[in-house]
Amino acid sequence: MSILAGTNRYKTTHSGTGTHRLVFPILIEFLVLLVLLIAVVLAINIDVVILENNLSEVSVTEILQSVFILVSAMIFAWRAWRHIRSRGYFIAVATLFACMFVRENDALLDHIRHGFWIVPVGMIACFGIISVCRYRDSLAGPLARHFQERHTTFIFIGLLLLLVFSRLFGTGSLWQAVMGAGYDPSVKTVVQEGLELLGYALITYGTVLSFANRETAPDTHR
Repeated sequence: MSILAGTNRYKTTHSGTGTHRLVFPILIEFLVLLVLLIAVVLAINIDVVILENNLSEVSVTEILQSVFILVSAMIFAWRAWRHIRSRGYFIAVATLFACMFVRENDALLDHIRHGFWIVPVGMIACFGIISVCRYRDSLAGPLARHFQERHTTFIFIGLLLLLVFSRLFGTGSLWQAVMGAGYDPSVKTVVQEGLELLGYALITYGTVLSFANRETAPDTHR
């Protein structure tokens, strides 16, 4: 009886330890996402309440948006250089994020000439397309594989939130109908910029997870 009791206690102890190891990463991810959500709201509050800058091009929100997408572009560019078998896919994503970074800073480039952002975006896009064509054999396979991984879900949700939902939900006609005669364009701006910042944050979070899991990918290093 004592032997059986000892065995049961051993199994229970190790089962509990295994459960704790499974729950801990979930708790950490929950807290990280919670911090991201709070940071988005905090950034908007700093701009609107403290700085009163109406979310201009030089604001905490705009700067964070640029930083988030730049970090994501750099990580994928580094992975494109590092991993041969996924190079075409990584170049494609890095090119997209780099173009988004330039477009996000179009107001700064307007000091050179109005609409000048088209020039660097065109150059980056051409370079990316040529590079993807060169490594086209490493595009479809890695894309399909990454679609099945958790971190890619955050990236695609962030992209959809940024490129689709924020544009539709931040439409001026919608908020004019909601607010009626008291319509204030700054309300629409706050809503749209807040959603965009959340989208950028999710993209970067997924990108960082992708980077953290890079050693599990069966790529051949340069």
